[in-house]
Amino acid sequence: MDPYIDNDLKDIEKAVSEFCRQELDQEYLHKFEEEHRYPKELYEKIGELGFIGVGFSEDVGGSGYGALGHVMAVKEMCRKLPGMGMALSLGYIPGFVLDIYGSDAQREKYVRPMVEGKYISAVSVTEPDSGSDIGSLKTKMEEKGDHFVVNGSKVFTTNAGYADFYTLLARDEEGLSTIVFDREVIESNGPKSFEVNDLGRKMGINTTTSGELVFSDFHIPKDNVVGQRGKGLRTVLDGFELGRIVIAAQAFGSMLYGYEKIVDYSKKRMQFGKPIIKFQSIEHDLVDMYVEIEKCRNLLYKAAWLYDRKDPESKQYSSMVKLAVPESAIRILNRSIDFLGGYGYMRDQGLEGALRDVRITSIYEGTSKIQKNVIARMLY
Repeated sequence: MDPYIDNDLKDIEKAVSEFCRQELDQEYLHKFEEEHRYPKELYEKIGELGFIGVGFSEDVGGSGYGALGHVMAVKEMCRKLPGMGMALSLGYIPGFVLDIYGSDAQREKYVRPMVEGKYISAVSVTEPDSGSDIGSLKTKMEEKGDHFVVNGSKVFTTNAGYADFYTLLARDEEGLSTIVFDREVIESNGPKSFEVNDLGRKMGINTTTSGELVFSDFHIPKDNVVGQRGKGLRTVLDGFELGRIVIAAQAFGSMLYGYEKIVDYSKKRMQFGKPIIKFQSIEHDLVDMYVEIEKCRNLLYKAAWLYDRKDPESKQYSSMVKLAVPESAIRILNRSIDFLGGYGYMRDQGLEGALRDVRITSIYEGTSKIQKNVIARMLY
């Protein structure tokens, strides 16, 4: 019995699991990886089935189950096929910022179609010379009449090029502010004002792009400001608080993928006349993994539970879970490859791809070192 998961959340877990069993296929994933193409048809399906919306509020078409709803859906997608589960959830995780701070009109225009699987989101913060030090970013938006004129560049924007809307953090007269723009705004500016450069293939999650955005006198209507001007850093960080919990769910599902695969393998693989699960060294490794998984499960569910209750401890727990779960997932998937030996190193087994994909979870939306900094400040 889990104190954080009620019957409704268990039903969500079962529904997502059944969908993934039928729809998520490794060969399909490999095809999209090779073509460096986003699985938009699957994204639309999970939107139609309500899996994107489980954690969003009912006023934008969601089911209202909050962070725990997001965690259950994302965990199950990554449990079946990490690379695909991560890609699908990355279609809407960047939209958390706009959902939390957007006006009613902005949420209706952008978040509702995202919940329905019709829109893919992006959030653009990092710059060539401004990574973890967000406060030093240089992209500027200058107020002119009823518009802002944006100049500068961003890097590592997930979904760059095919996103339907972007939430941008830039510097203005008030400090740092957040603003949203979409395809209509891009088209109204012309091709020379907004340039997208795909940064190419990565170690993992190659069904998504990581792109550079270049702004040259790019006009965005003033009505598109998200939240309060000058409070953009807080706006983005509050979105990241939920994002970190859901990214930890990506890592946790990937961890389960590796563990469950090697348990099944260990029962079937025969060496020296018996299944390898009967060897004490194998048993001990599996026990260590099982205990690590249970620790991560409880930390993850508690972090989501605290977030849903707006508990002040949520900020600390979101960093704790973003630190602990990805690091554990990387270790468990790496160890899982050892279990399969040479087979584990082969692409068709799925483990090497899962390890490559999950590696990013300890980097994006705040590296492990940054999470330690955040936690340390809360301890004293």
